[in-house]
Amino acid sequence: MITFTLETNCLIDLDLNRHDACWLWHLIERHRKKEVSVAFVSVSASERQQGDIFLPTYTDFLKRLKDVGVSDIPQIAGLAYLGISYFERALNASEESIDLEREIHEALFPNLPFNLDEYATALSKAVDELSIEQYFKWRNAWCDRQMIWSHIHHDRDVFVTRDGNFRKRLKKCKRFEDIVVATPSEAASLR
Repeated sequence: MITFTLETNCLIDLDLNRHDACWLWHLIERHRKKEVSVAFVSVSASERQQGDIFLPTYTDFLKRLKDVGVSDIPQIAGLAYLGISYFERALNASEESIDLEREIHEALFPNLPFNLDEYATALSKAVDELSIEQYFKWRNAWCDRQMIWSHIHHDRDVFVTRDGNFRKRLKKCKRFEDIVVATPSEAASLR
């Protein structure tokens, strides 16, 4: 059975009924028929929401999944980070997991420091001096790298996204060239 990882943009597309939603609903229906396995990444709850807010609890994210009509779709966990993750839906980090995450970050964001402190220092600022836009830029990169880390850690087959950066950047890195990245329409055609 093929396993699909749906990243945050997939949830947004479903929620807003964007163009790719039809393909995503097709995958979800196949999941419900037990033809494939589909999962969201719990890190999606840590992404910036409409109105530039972050959800206060994971329960709020579960409510969002319910409102969209996908509360039956499982979530796979990412790594626990103080102040960002929801610890009830995150995994403790090992040295190996951090090393993998750093490799992913360097592949996806070669010009962006890995740690928030390093990022702030590169901008000649303290973390609490970062503008909202600067902080969002780093946090979005953190979420993206967590998406791929979760996909790899949970040994999933196809990473589904409309964000072309994943495919473009990962294919350039020998370590990650075998990760299958598909748009929703491409994923829906896989058997």
